[in-house]
Amino acid sequence: MSIKTTIHPFLNDGKELHLEVDGNTVGECIRSIVQQHPALEKKMFDKKSKIKGYVEVLVNDHGIGREELAYAVKDGDSMTIIVYLSGG
Repeated sequence: MSIKTTIHPFLNDGKELHLEVDGNTVGECIRSIVQQHPALEKKMFDKKSKIKGYVEVLVNDHGIGREELAYAVKDGDSMTIIVYLSGG
């Protein structure tokens, strides 16, 4: 199963990251991403292994809400991990 994934530049030292990962849920896909790019873990997860509040996961360009890690994905889906930034 292949899920096309795009990761916001803020999480990857200023470079947008494009990957194809395998998994049946968003959580499985993110685990695969973190195995390939371990530095992303601290930027994406808090100390309780929950996705940080400023990180949002979209599947097929739709927000998936609080069920993020358990959300089912299927072959051909796209996943986008974005970051909410603010400041002045």
